[in-house]
Amino acid sequence: MNSLFSITSLPETPQCSPNQLIQLASNLPDVTISIPSVDKVLEAIEQGKADRVSKLDWIYCIHAKAQWDQQNIDRSGKTSAAIWNVAISNLWLQHQLLWRLALYYGDRQEQVLAQSLAESFDIFANSVSHLLPFQIIRAFRSIQAGIELAKIACEQRVNQTELLNIIKGDLPTWIPLFSRFIEDISPYFTTIRSPTQQQVRWLLSCLDEMSESQQIKAVNHLLTNVSNDIASNHSLLVDWLRHNYRNGENWYKLSDPARQRLREWIGGINYDDFQKLVNLILNRLDLENFESNRLCSRRDFWANYSNRFERLRILLPKTSQIAIGYQIQGDVDLLEDDGSDLTEVCIFDFGEWFVVEFFRGRGSETRLFPKNSKNEQILFGESTLSVKRIRCLGGDKHDHVFLWQVFSRTWLANKGILPNPDTQPSRNPTTPQLQERENKLERWKREIEYLEHEAKAYV
Repeated sequence: MNSLFSITSLPETPQCSPNQLIQLASNLPDVTISIPSVDKVLEAIEQGKADRVSKLDWIYCIHAKAQWDQQNIDRSGKTSAAIWNVAISNLWLQHQLLWRLALYYGDRQEQVLAQSLAESFDIFANSVSHLLPFQIIRAFRSIQAGIELAKIACEQRVNQTELLNIIKGDLPTWIPLFSRFIEDISPYFTTIRSPTQQQVRWLLSCLDEMSESQQIKAVNHLLTNVSNDIASNHSLLVDWLRHNYRNGENWYKLSDPARQRLREWIGGINYDDFQKLVNLILNRLDLENFESNRLCSRRDFWANYSNRFERLRILLPKTSQIAIGYQIQGDVDLLEDDGSDLTEVCIFDFGEWFVVEFFRGRGSETRLFPKNSKNEQILFGESTLSVKRIRCLGGDKHDHVFLWQVFSRTWLANKGILPNPDTQPSRNPTTPQLQERENKLERWKREIEYLEHEAKAYV
C-alpha cells in the first residue's frame, strides 16, 4: 500500500555578507561587563556607597574574602569589620553572613567564611544582641555550645523541634549542633538553682520529644543531680517521672541511684501532703489536747517513712472538708458518714502493702493490707468509702496507745516496710513502761473488737 506524504517547504535562509554583520555590530550600544572583586566592594564601602553594591558583588566578596585576606593580612580585620557594619542595616547581607557564620562554627567541615569575618562578628553582635539568630551563633562560639543552646531553648520556652521551626529560614538547621544539643537539656536544667514552674514544663516538653535512649540518659542525670528540695517544690516533675518510670520496664532501665532517688521524690511529695493535712487539722479544727498530741506524734512518726510513700489518698469527713477547704492537693475525697466517730483517714501505698491510718476517735488504729487488685480497687479506686467499710476489710491492725511508735516500727519492719536510712533507732522501754502499755493495750483490744463487730453489722 502506497502512502503519499506532503513535504512542508522551509523558508530560505537569509544570506548575509560579512560587511552587513560588521555594520550591524557597529550599531549596537557599548556593553561593559563588571567583573566582581573584593577591592571594588571595599572601595564602595569606603566611599559610603555600599547601598550600590549588587548582590552578586556581595556574594563574590564573601566567597573570595579569605583568599583576599592572605594577600592583605594587615587590612583583613579592619575590612571585615566594615562589612559587618554595613550588615547592621542591610538585612539581605546580614542573612548571608549569619547563614555562613552558622556553618563556620556549627559544621567545621564546611569552611564558607573568612576567619576575619568570623572574628569580627562582635562588631555586628553588639548592635543586635536581642535577635535569636545572633544568640544562637554566640552559643556556637561557646566552649559548651550544647549547654548554651539548651539555655536559649529554655529562655524561649521551646523544645528542640519548636526552636528549629522558628529559625529554619534564618539559619541552616541541618548542622550537627542542632541535632545534638537535646542531650544537653538535662545537664542544663540541673544548673538552675531554683527552677520555675514554666522551666519545669519546658523540661518535660523536651523529655517528651526525646528518643528512648536519650530520655533514659536524661532522666538518670536528673534524678542523680537535682536536689530533693527542688523535687518537693515541683510535683509536676515528680508526677511525670512516676507516670513514665515508676512502673513498667522503664523502671529497670534506670540506674540503682536513680531508682532510689525517684522513690525518695515520690515519697517526699506524698508525705508533704500528709504533713500539710495534719497541720491544717491542728490549726483549723477545735481539738482536745490529747487529740492534738496524737496527731503530732503520727506526723512525726511517718516522717521516718517519707521515702517509702508511693501514693497517698486522703479521706475527710464533711466537717473537716469544710474547715480545710481546698488547700490539700492530690487525691482527696469525702469520707461517707456511717455514724462512726469523726476522723480523717489517710491511705498510704508502700509498694507491697497498703497502710490505712485513722486519725481520731475510738480505736484510732493503723491497718495493714496486702497490695492486691481487690484491695487496690477498694482503697484507691472506689469514690465512696466509710470508716466501717474499711474496718470490715480486716487486715492486720496496730494500736496507738502508750509506746505505740516502738512496737509499730517493729510491726512494719516484719512486713518489709523499713524507715528512711538515716532514722535513729528506738530506745528500749523499761519494765514499768512495758507494764503500763500492756494495761492500756488490753482496753484498746476490747474497744477495737467492739468497733469491728459494729462495722460488720452495719455493712
